[in-house]
Amino acid sequence: MNIKKSILKKSVILSILFVFLVSFVPFSKIIKADEEYGVVDVNGVEMYRDTHGNLYPIVAGSNGEKEVILNRYEEEPLKALLQRDANESKGESNLPDYALKKYYSQKNFSTSASSYVTLPSIYSYKQGYWKWGGETLGFGPDTIKDSGCFLTSCAIMLATYNLTINDSIVNPLNLNTWLKNFQYNPNYPNKSGGFDHDILKFSAIAHFPGIGSIDLFDSCDDAKIAIAYGGVPIIAVHHPGLHFCVLAKTNGKKNTATNYIVNTYDPIHHKSSYNAPEHMYYAPYDGITGFNDHYYSTLARARYTFADSNIFRIAWPQHIHSPQHR
Repeated sequence: MNIKKSILKKSVILSILFVFLVSFVPFSKIIKADEEYGVVDVNGVEMYRDTHGNLYPIVAGSNGEKEVILNRYEEEPLKALLQRDANESKGESNLPDYALKKYYSQKNFSTSASSYVTLPSIYSYKQGYWKWGGETLGFGPDTIKDSGCFLTSCAIMLATYNLTINDSIVNPLNLNTWLKNFQYNPNYPNKSGGFDHDILKFSAIAHFPGIGSIDLFDSCDDAKIAIAYGGVPIIAVHHPGLHFCVLAKTNGKKNTATNYIVNTYDPIHHKSSYNAPEHMYYAPYDGITGFNDHYYSTLARARYTFADSNIFRIAWPQHIHSPQHR
């Protein structure tokens, strides 16, 4: 009986000591705004999870310190990644745009069912923004503010790819003009290759300079793979009518609580999009949530449900090949 008590006492002491020591490990207290990152245990294997929920193997480097395998050609010291993601989670990354783009273009994204993939950066346009909200959508009769969610989502996608029109980054206003002019025939004044009255023809995006192909699909898992390859999926939802926005983060499950969108307008506070800033944001999109948290949120929080069919649309830039076309 005394032996059992002694063993139990030692177990309690060891447990307390373990918790005390772990509290000094740097990564144990680093928490991202919406998701933990750092060293995690995955089925008994030590891995590194970054601010976007992607998992990477950890190995012992040549100097004995832990390193993270980002892809089969590149390793990074664990300490450096912890510091970089600590800064990034606060929106304080010191890396210039070109370095961030290089880093994310080399990432070996995990597509396991338990992990998320997130767009590392995104333009955030609002259809009600003062520069274009009052403009006629296509050939009318509606305005961009009233019915321009699909146009605005396409502009977000193309701008995130850093594509331009007349040397200016794509936005809803210049894309609206481009689509009106595309294959325009004056004999049909309310139509072009890009619009039928105010209905946008997504097939026209396949002809946009810098775009290689377009896809339509229904699978959230395919959307996850698309984001992993650097694509920007447009998602169709019920609102209760049909509405379009951009999928920014997903775990590949068809669940309104696990699919995150960058919305083209706030379903709760419609007027707040009027003065919305227009520039590139980096995950976790703190600048977008600065308005309020309905611009970057889950479908559930925005009170949306998935469309019945053709849930996702995507255009692939020429420098990124669709996984389906590989």
